[in-house]
Amino acid sequence: MRAAPIDRTLRAWLQSPGSLSRRLANAFGGFQVCVLSQRVAPAWPEELAALRRAGAGLRVQRCLVREVMLWGDGQPLVHARSVLPAVQARLTWRALRGLGSRPLADLLFGLRAAHCQRLGQGRMVPCRARRLAQRLEQSSDSAWRGAPLWFRRSVFTRRGVPLLVTEWFAPAVRQRPPGSSR
Repeated sequence: MRAAPIDRTLRAWLQSPGSLSRRLANAFGGFQVCVLSQRVAPAWPEELAALRRAGAGLRVQRCLVREVMLWGDGQPLVHARSVLPAVQARLTWRALRGLGSRPLADLLFGLRAAHCQRLGQGRMVPCRARRLAQRLEQSSDSAWRGAPLWFRRSVFTRRGVPLLVTEWFAPAVRQRPPGSSR
């Protein structure tokens, strides 16, 4: 079975440069960041592989994992997961620990901007998409049910230390293109 093509609006979101938070805030009213968790935890195998390719070394075991939901117009729009070697949460990326409910973009695109490399985009494998949707529906009704979940993955590097960011886009982002304003 062939995957359905990505519509123009979703493609624009997946390929938009710069701060996703700023673009969401411009397109949707009442923008908020809801921190779901921030803890030292194991990274997924594909996350570890991406961190290693980006220069984190072969001994990455423990990671700081931050998961947030980006909301606009009273609905969940993007689920984001950030992963970095745990030791770097006290060193190069220490500002991440005190970020709270501010967007990660404040840190990534601020005065000491990080270099961004897009690693690609894709559609989640069905079993992981179902698990993510079930978890997210507990806090965000059924907004993630039905449509395929698309994501983009990027690595931000600061002083040679990578921070991996994966963003899953809810079907609701298709309501407005990234360049639109409320």
